[in-house]
Amino acid sequence: MSGCVKLEELVEFLRRNADKRAMITFHSIGDMDCVSSAFGITKILKNSSIRAPDFVSSNARFAVQQAGIEMPEIGDGFDDNAELIVLVDVNNFEDCGRFEKKLKGSSAQMVVIDHHASPEAGKALVFNDESYNSTASIVYELLKSFGILPDQSTSEMLAMGIYSDSAEFRNATAKSFIQIGELLKISGLGFQQLLEKFSKIAPAEARERTVDELFDSETMIVGNRLFVRGTTSVHAAIAADDAIKIGADIALFCSESESEISFSARCRPTLDTEMNIHLGRIMRSISSTIEGTGGGHPCAAGAYGPKKEGRDAFIKAFQDKIFGEHK
Repeated sequence: MSGCVKLEELVEFLRRNADKRAMITFHSIGDMDCVSSAFGITKILKNSSIRAPDFVSSNARFAVQQAGIEMPEIGDGFDDNAELIVLVDVNNFEDCGRFEKKLKGSSAQMVVIDHHASPEAGKALVFNDESYNSTASIVYELLKSFGILPDQSTSEMLAMGIYSDSAEFRNATAKSFIQIGELLKISGLGFQQLLEKFSKIAPAEARERTVDELFDSETMIVGNRLFVRGTTSVHAAIAADDAIKIGADIALFCSESESEISFSARCRPTLDTEMNIHLGRIMRSISSTIEGTGGGHPCAAGAYGPKKEGRDAFIKAFQDKIFGEHK
């Protein structure tokens, strides 16, 4: 069985395969939505393990810890013995980093659960519905279809998945708020309590550096779009997120460690559709300039690699991909 299916058909497929050895995975540089969705699916597939193609974002790792879930529950190797592979929050193999070749060569049954357009995982059963603003929203719907009441940790994680992938409710729907309300009731938390529990507040000194670095960043207006780029001494993702919040349309920030350079890119929600861009694919396609890898969502993505001297080439390639002849 392959092709696109309705929710009822997906429920029936998972019900028939609930006892199989399953591997749950997601896109490269896993974020809050895919990690929370993966944990939600384990409540349906009891004989399953979560495997990350590379690593998960610092925000997602922090959320898992706050929810009281042990991080070793996310493995880092492909399960060659899996009978069923579930891809959440991704609809193609290319965005799965170092798992790409393994997925293409696997004989396991596969199912994709996603909320983005243009499914490309040809040999998989695909549920892809853009009326949901997050995969966590789909997974919560699945749990209800199975009559499963998520525990407190899972309900908190799913609520944060919906919140984060709705761009903090900027592209939320009525369904988003209804589900958030139900999940908050299960968790026993108020909305502000949920945010406080899962918000990682950096020390004042680190926040001061981030503000200084934002003021030191470069700005450029291209085709009525505000592009902000810069360097940060902390997590590049934080600076890129903050740049979007204060008015940037597109942001690119980098940071360096002793061994590698990393980039985080963000764009204002809906701009990916307006400009027909996918930051995850762009970051992956230009990651060779730093001899690394990259991936992520249409509006949020990252890349990292050991070739720090490739910084300028990476930035130029990013701007060319985004703006092309308008640059």
